[in-house]
Amino acid sequence: MKRVAAAVALALAAPAQAAQPEIFGAWRITDAQVAPWAQPDSGFSAAEQHRLIGSNVTFAKTRITALRPLSCQKPHYRFLDVPPDYLFQGGLTDPAAQATALGFHLPKITTLETGCAGWIDFHFIDARTAMFGLNNMIYTVRKQ
Repeated sequence: MKRVAAAVALALAAPAQAAQPEIFGAWRITDAQVAPWAQPDSGFSAAEQHRLIGSNVTFAKTRITALRPLSCQKPHYRFLDVPPDYLFQGGLTDPAAQATALGFHLPKITTLETGCAGWIDFHFIDARTAMFGLNNMIYTVRKQ
């Protein structure tokens, strides 16, 4: 009985593992919106939005094939369960309210860190939809 109680206590004390969506394969960037932290004079790049929206991001074990700056030769994938104040590298100004408005399910959000230059993280709304932040924009990617 003591072993069972100790095992239960240990399991409850251990940090939660993030649910890992199946990332490998093609995803398409489908949408973009101005990030809530962006200032009106931030100078959003319409050209970058047009270049990225409709393009694919393909995750493989040894590389991410995509347009710059999303491509990566040697990713080091790591899944985390994060609170809303971690989203978009801490950029949300009212994390819980803005995360909910973006469609995230609180209190923890599954996030994929790629370990690539640029530190672009993918935050999952569900197993087939994620968001990432880039240059004061939030982009949506969907599994193909």
